[in-house]
Amino acid sequence: MLIHPAEARRQFREFAEGDITNENIAYGALLVALEDNPRIDILQYLAELDALAARALQRCARDEPPIFRLGHLHAEMFDASGYRGDNANYYDPRNAYLHEVIDRKLGLPITLSIIFLHVAAKLDLAAAGVGLPGHYIVKVQFELNEVYVDPFSGGTTLTLPEIGELLHQISAGSIELASEHLRAWSGRETLMRVLANLQGMWTRAGDPRKATAARERMEMLGA
Repeated sequence: MLIHPAEARRQFREFAEGDITNENIAYGALLVALEDNPRIDILQYLAELDALAARALQRCARDEPPIFRLGHLHAEMFDASGYRGDNANYYDPRNAYLHEVIDRKLGLPITLSIIFLHVAAKLDLAAAGVGLPGHYIVKVQFELNEVYVDPFSGGTTLTLPEIGELLHQISAGSIELASEHLRAWSGRETLMRVLANLQGMWTRAGDPRKATAARERMEMLGA
């Protein structure tokens, strides 16, 4: 089925007017993709993510600690399904479109994190995106501590010193880790960053029309 870009824009505008949560952020990211990829079947891709979550849930034992559920999520998403960051072609726009990430199992830190957040919500994990300067990770809150996960690096966990070193490398030493860098991002902020990435990628690729379309949808989210 072919969706006209104007209809995709209408659906995104309607979505942007509501609450954006871990439960529907993948849907929002697929709506972002729909305008530039009018033949994608959003429900099919959501079903694929739900199936990923179901496989992770099958690994869970009754009454086991929540930290075990995080381990099952990791095993299913990164070990079994093979999701990973695209280091070779980081600025390929396909890495910013969620359907392409699901198809190719390759993506940006933020699109891989959106998949992680969707699955975490199905597993009743208290997860939130963390938009570091130049990178995006996820934190999972437990009763006594929180765990930071880097979906771009195969779901590796990061200590605070490691996050500080990552920021130091990304910024060539100009940014020191501070508490504000570790705050939980809203779903709205996350989708705005997805669109900002697309704007930059399409500007770099010499497609001002798609870059402008990304900026216009950022404005809808910010309204």
